[in-house]
Amino acid sequence: MPRVEHTLPLTFLTALVVTAGTTAVEPAPLESFTPEQRAHWAYQVPARPMPPAVKELGWVRNPIDRFVLAGLQEMGLPHAREADRVALLRRVTFDLTGLPPTAEQAESFLNDSRPDAYERLVDRLLDSPAYGERWAQHWLDLAHYADSNGFELDAERPDAWRYRDWVVAALNADMPYDRFLTLQLAGDEAAPGDPGALVATGFGRCGPREVVGGNADPAVKRQSELTEITGTVGSVFLGLTVACARCHDHKFDALPTTDYYRLQSFFAAAELVDKPIASPAEQASYEAAKKDIDAKTAPLRQAIAQLEVPYRNRLAEQKKALLTPAERALMAIPEKDRTPAQKRLAEGFASTLKISWEEVAEAVAANAVDHAERERLKRAIYEIERTLPRPPAHAMALVDDGKGAPDVFVYKRGDPKNRGPKVGPHPPGIVLASLSKPAFPEQIEPTPASTGRRLALARWLVRADNPLTARVIVNRLWQHHFGRGIVATPSDFGVRGEPPTHPELLDWLATELVAQGWRLKPLHRLMVTSAVYRQSHVADPKLVADDPENALLGRMNRRRLEAESLRDALLAVTSELSPRAGGPGVLVPIEKEVEDLIFTEAEVVDLWPETPDSIEHLRRSLYLFRKRNVRYPLFEAFDAPDTQTACPQRGVSTHALQALVLINSDFVSARAKALAGRVLYETAGGNDARVLRAYKLVLAREPNQRELEQARAFIAAQADLLRREARQGQKLARPSFKPASVDDAEAAAWVDFALAMLNRNEFIYIP
Repeated sequence: MPRVEHTLPLTFLTALVVTAGTTAVEPAPLESFTPEQRAHWAYQVPARPMPPAVKELGWVRNPIDRFVLAGLQEMGLPHAREADRVALLRRVTFDLTGLPPTAEQAESFLNDSRPDAYERLVDRLLDSPAYGERWAQHWLDLAHYADSNGFELDAERPDAWRYRDWVVAALNADMPYDRFLTLQLAGDEAAPGDPGALVATGFGRCGPREVVGGNADPAVKRQSELTEITGTVGSVFLGLTVACARCHDHKFDALPTTDYYRLQSFFAAAELVDKPIASPAEQASYEAAKKDIDAKTAPLRQAIAQLEVPYRNRLAEQKKALLTPAERALMAIPEKDRTPAQKRLAEGFASTLKISWEEVAEAVAANAVDHAERERLKRAIYEIERTLPRPPAHAMALVDDGKGAPDVFVYKRGDPKNRGPKVGPHPPGIVLASLSKPAFPEQIEPTPASTGRRLALARWLVRADNPLTARVIVNRLWQHHFGRGIVATPSDFGVRGEPPTHPELLDWLATELVAQGWRLKPLHRLMVTSAVYRQSHVADPKLVADDPENALLGRMNRRRLEAESLRDALLAVTSELSPRAGGPGVLVPIEKEVEDLIFTEAEVVDLWPETPDSIEHLRRSLYLFRKRNVRYPLFEAFDAPDTQTACPQRGVSTHALQALVLINSDFVSARAKALAGRVLYETAGGNDARVLRAYKLVLAREPNQRELEQARAFIAAQADLLRREARQGQKLARPSFKPASVDDAEAAAWVDFALAMLNRNEFIYIP
């Protein structure tokens, strides 16, 4: 591969050549860029193209189809036929809500003969609260949201869920994307005093954060926080890999290191805070409850302390015995009489003599009686403390401290101790270079409470002539509806990213978004009502041969359900899915081997305290507690992101563990029992009627004759086998869900049939 050189003026290069540890006298000048660098397609302001003329006008349903059809006709390729109504129903319902259609919804749509029946279905789905829950998950992937900090401690973020719920509500309300973006970057500056806007700034707090341990240098810790924010903002909103320019000029894109730190300087004054948003009454109520809990646990804590006294004394004597006579003599000197040198030595000895809780626990454990009593007291304290209400509401926010912004410098090689030239807040120069008029103010006006920097950045991002913002978000919508973006690298619109397959369509969608007032729902509707979207995934052999990657969109891409949608679908078809929305994350049961692997014995009773109400365990996957260091096996097997970094596009793997999870896991086995019970209880008549009901619940269609015969034979044969085994003395578990008219063997056979239905490719894949 030929060497790629980044062309920058000599003034910039020499500005970085300063002595290590010194500050450059002159601020870094803005860079200039070559015509070749400025010519990259992503830096040109989108111009609204005219949809092209096409021959097959009868196929066209909206302007999207003209752009796609023109490309196919130019290559002499056919397009696929329209998918059948069941396929369309499942496709659009999963796309817009993340849930399968109910049997009743399927029957209503399939029996609706009106010419606009499909459009009516789309409108109902867009109005459903499930729409916001579905599309919030896509956004939270980008924000790499989790309910814990990550790193070694991985402590809970008790108010992180408020940001998640804000995203759901904003999407359901069809908040214009320009407002959606602005509040997440600068809600405190754009809407001061609004608690919801403050919660929205949690976008900048979603990534992992090390709050204890690690490097104790505050400058290094602060730089780590700003690095996380800057990289996420650059990739999510601009679709640029700006993080690559933190330590050196970007190797491929025209993003010098100075521009990285200019972007970072928009956040230089921002503090990561948990700001109270509870009312005084809520605060007082919590303090009263906490005082009551403390009073109830105080005697128990005192009892533990008294029980530990002899063990602590013994440990202290053992440690003192290890000191030399001189060291013991030094420690006997009163602190006020020690010399400075003696004080330093005493501090070191004191750390050696310190007794840890692990040492105490180990010592007590040697005495079975005392150990049992200590554990009883700990359990009693734990049970009392579990009744404490959650702390008063806080916004996990990003806010200016009102003291002005500190100076920002280029850090050579990313090292905060190796300063280069000083820089100020400014968007990436290459993005501005193609604009014919000034697109960013020379001076940012501060307010008494804020620098105004993040608000200035947000306002620049949502300008109609910003070449990237609208393109990036409409490409993300397209990616989730069609399985691949018009730009296949959704967070890399740079020179090393994939070029757009349909550049004019991308520009038309970007300008259409702005014309629609930045509202996303009209764009969704355009995409899913297009003839392109309605195509079957079964294509003409010539099309597959000439366009194997389906870059020209001559057919629909068949996709597997994402991890969360798969879990939700399993709960939905059994009618177990709880409709409750919002609130703190739910801790569902996890496999014992996972808990044993992740957690070690500690001075707490339960490191994974399951939510007590078992109905809560059946809520949508969006509302499960996301702990960065604990992965749910179902989610891990089906490629859910790890929340450590922004995830613009999930991987799709195929491996044996997926089949094992869907066949053998406790969760899926419980769903099979629930589905069998639902079918048996809800369906009058014989097994044929029950098979019909099962197909409608799971696949939204009736079985064909061959499938009906196979199901009938399977259930009969399985029931006979189980009866024979029972007669031979093998114990047959008595299902608790079955009606009296069905014997144990037949009920168990229905569980096996239900498990087979839930493992069908047709259930797991979107056509």
